Parts: sequence; structure tokens; C-alpha cells
Amino acid sequence: MEDIIELLGEEYTFFKMDDRGNFISSSFPIDNFFDGVAEYEKIKAAGIFYDAKINGKAEGLIDFKEGDSYTPYFIRLILKDDEIWGIAKRWKMETPSFSTDLMGNIIKTSNKWDSFLGKNLFDIIEGKEKLIRLIREGIKNGEAEEKAELNGEKVIIRVKVKDNIEFYIKKDFSYFITAIAESKNEKELVDNISSFLDYLSYESYEVKVGNNIISKGKNEYNEIVEFESGYVKIYGEQKPQLELLPIAVSLSLKNKSFLINEFPFCIVNRDGEIVEINKKFEELTGYGDEIIGKKLNDISSHKNSSDGIRKWNGKNKELWIKEKWVKYKDGYIIFLDDVSEEKEKLDENEFLNSILRHDIFNKNQIAMGYIGLLEKTNLNKKQKEYIKRIKRSVEESNDLIQSIRELNEIKKDRKLKKVRADRILKEICENFEEDAKNHGMKIECNIKNATIIADDLIGEVFSNIIKNSIEHSNGNKIVIYGRDEDGKYEVIIEDNGKGIPKEFLENVFKEGWKYESKGSGLGLYISKKLMEKYGGNIKIESQPNSGTKVILLFRKTGKEKDFLKIRL
Repeated sequence: MEDIIELLGEEYTFFKMDDRGNFISSSFPIDNFFDGVAEYEKIKAAGIFYDAKINGKAEGLIDFKEGDSYTPYFIRLILKDDEIWGIAKRWKMETPSFSTDLMGNIIKTSNKWDSFLGKNLFDIIEGKEKLIRLIREGIKNGEAEEKAELNGEKVIIRVKVKDNIEFYIKKDFSYFITAIAESKNEKELVDNISSFLDYLSYESYEVKVGNNIISKGKNEYNEIVEFESGYVKIYGEQKPQLELLPIAVSLSLKNKSFLINEFPFCIVNRDGEIVEINKKFEELTGYGDEIIGKKLNDISSHKNSSDGIRKWNGKNKELWIKEKWVKYKDGYIIFLDDVSEEKEKLDENEFLNSILRHDIFNKNQIAMGYIGLLEKTNLNKKQKEYIKRIKRSVEESNDLIQSIRELNEIKKDRKLKKVRADRILKEICENFEEDAKNHGMKIECNIKNATIIADDLIGEVFSNIIKNSIEHSNGNKIVIYGRDEDGKYEVIIEDNGKGIPKEFLENVFKEGWKYESKGSGLGLYISKKLMEKYGGNIKIESQPNSGTKVILLFRKTGKEKDFLKIRL
């Protein structure tokens, strides 16, 4: 055994103990395992020690004394012939996000959390009772952890009690699973899986998807997780979180973006029996563990439907569920999307309205197809002008339908989140590139690394402004840039066109107002309503013959000091 450890390198320490924790052989300068353990870690160390005696093996992170300080070691123990054999490796030192005294006063922070210094944790946290229990458990066991939210983002808060209370805040593992599920290509998928394995503290692994491969460490792999188009080989025990890896990879490779931690799902075996559910499934259907072992068709209609929607009998109500099935082991994982509101339309007027919008849009698309065919025939100059006017009218009709849809979407209670404005703007500018060229304009987008608070409709804000500038400014250039502004972020969309007279500037955001335009007059109104929803602001600066500048002010994320809302 000692020879094997020697081959692993100097970073490992080997030791043997009797069943009382006395060292039989060790390079630690102490006689007993517990003599080197920090006082606040002794209960935790005892738990690992007795787990090894009962189960034959155990592992964990323990602070050992080195000189006048303590160093974290990752300990792995194995029971062999009434002796306990172990290896220890120095663990990379973690820096606490912040530390408090026993009354919750924040006395030390890392750079990212410097705005917390001097505050009391109980003043900036929701769920004080849970925090008290978390600290109490940390005092009792040396450390403890709890799931939480940091401004809406799922995180893990771990406390470690020494002379003071250290708080370590890191993203929840579901963040990494979601990133894997949303990977856009194989290279990104491999990188995200690698980050996930680093998060799980695997020292050695190999990830392969298609022709992309990443390897880390020198140890021989003793576990393998296979999935579509590849595998993960790891050194160490297969942790429970890895069970979700094949599902997330399947979602990514099939370009499905269902968030595992936020989307209700159940797992069925090949006989159609439910074998596992998640909490979101319980919240949606009302069923808990009593549903395990039941046939799926006992609670859902077995009739197939072309749109993937079936009626489900929830515990206390009927539901219309849109199902997405993904192959998993010897069965399937079924993701559930509650479309009851859309299916049964409690508001009949809204239902008819949506049908009307849908049908008119489809009819317009058919008309545009015939117009395209007419344009290819031999037309005289007058006929071509008529076709041009018809085409413009149909396009304006479609724009109006789109604006009405956007107004309805604004009414919905959408959750605000962190959004990469630079990525969205880049895609929008690429989409408008051909249209701008046809109007003799060029678009320059000079925004990088801009993260703001918004929702999925933020693209409509940018699109409305850029489209307005292309169609009505008569300029030849649109420049988009950004800048930090007192803890917020400004996006500026500027053209060099004919401008807007000063007396009209106060009207530009009013519903239905338009200046020398045949459009709906809803574009800038919708943009203003969305910016208000985001807690931001929109303003416009313009002068005749001097261009127009639209300034969007967003709440910004990116530094921890912007996050002052912690929920346990």
C-alpha cells in the first residue's frame, strides 16, 4: 500500500490506525488521529471514523493542525483486517465569501462581498429561522449547508464554525446541470461537463462527446458514466448528482432547453410505472411518494395526441399537460408543461383574440407567398407599384399583430433574471443586417460583457428601436454601445439620420403616436412599458438633421455587491 501511495506523489499522506484511532504508521507528527483534528472538526472526524468501521469505507474533508494553523485535508478511510487504512491529500484552501461573529455581524469579506462589511447578516436575509438552525447545526457538527437563493439564483450556503462563523456561497449543482442541458454544441457541452466535475471535486476524469475530449489528473479511472455520443470516466466514487448527467446531455444533444431544476418531471420504467418524481412534479400534480409504483396511464389519458398534450388527473384538479419524453436507462424521463390555461382558456375573449391573431397572420403569410409569385411575372411599372403597396400593407398588418402579441406578453408575470445583453444585441444586429443594407445603412454593435436585469422579451425592446431607426431615420449608420453608469448599465442606440423635432420628443413613447410613419405607433410604447417592468428607464435625445439617440438604463448584475437579497 505504501508503495502505491508513493507512486501517487508527495501530495498524498498515507497512514494506518487501530480501531481506537492510534496511528500504527503515519507521517503525521502525532500519535492519534483525533489529536491532529481541529476542535471544531472532532465530531465530524468521529463520524467519518465510525462510518469506516461500520461500512468498510468513508471519506470527508477535515482540518488538521500544521504548526500554529490548520490545513484542510481530504481523508479517505478503508477498513482492512480490523485496521483502518487511510490516505490524506491537502485540499485547496477555500476563501470564505464572508465571516461573521456569533451574533451575525459581518466582520470579514472577500473582495466580491466588500459591501457586506459592517452589516448584520440577519438584516439582509429572508428566512431568519432557517439561518439560526443552519448556524446551530454548524456549531454542533462543525459545518452545515443549506440551499438558498441569491437574488433569485439557486446557491448553496455552507457555514463552517471556528472562532467565528465562515460562510461559503457557491452555485447549486442544478446550475451546472442546466448549463449542460443548454449547451449549444459538443465543445461547449464538454466544457460544461468538465466544470460540473470540478464542482463535484473529482481530481481525475476524462470527458468525451463526439470528437471532443478533455482529460484531467493522472489517476486511473474506476467509474464510467455513459451517455449519448460519449462518456465520462472518473477516479473516485460515483456521486448521486451524476445520475442527472445522461439526462442533461440528452437534452443538449436534442437541442431541448428544459431546466431540470425548474421543470416538473417523472421517470417511468419500461412497464410504464412511475419510479421517481421531483418536487416540481409534486407541486404541479399534488401527488407525492404515494404515486411511486403506479402506472402512468392511471393518472393520465392514454390517448396519443399530435401535439403531445394529454389530460392528467391531478390529486385535486384536472390538468392539460404537454409532455416531452427522453430515453433514460430502461425507461423514460417525462418533462411536464402545464398548458391548462392555454388549452381551456378561461377568458373566452382572449381565446378568440389569440385565434384571430393566429389566423390573420397565417392568411397574411399566404398572401405574401402569392405576392412573391406575382413579382416574378411580367408586370408593368404601375402594376409593380401596386404590388409594392399591397406588400407594405400586409407587412404593416403583421407588425400590428406582433405588437398586440407583445402587449399581451407584457401583462404576464414573468420572472426577471440575468440576461447577457451583448449576446442578444449581436444576434439582433445580425438579423437586421440585410434589412439595414437595403435601406443604405450599416449597423455597428460595440457592446461586450454586458449583463443586465430583464426577461425573455428584452429582444423586443432592442428590435423595436433598431427597426424604427432603419425604416424612418434616413441615415446611413446605426451605432450601438454601452457604458457603466453609477452601478447600472446604459445601452445607447444612435443613428445619424434626420432626427425628430424637439416639440415631438415628449410624445414618442405615447401609445399609438407616430411621426411621419404608417406603422402602428406601438413599438416605442411597448419598449417603454418593458423598461418600466425591468426597473429601468428609456429616454430619447434628438435634433433635426443631427440624428437620434435612444438611451436604455438597466439594472446591472455582475458583482456580488449588487446582490443584497439572500433567501434561505
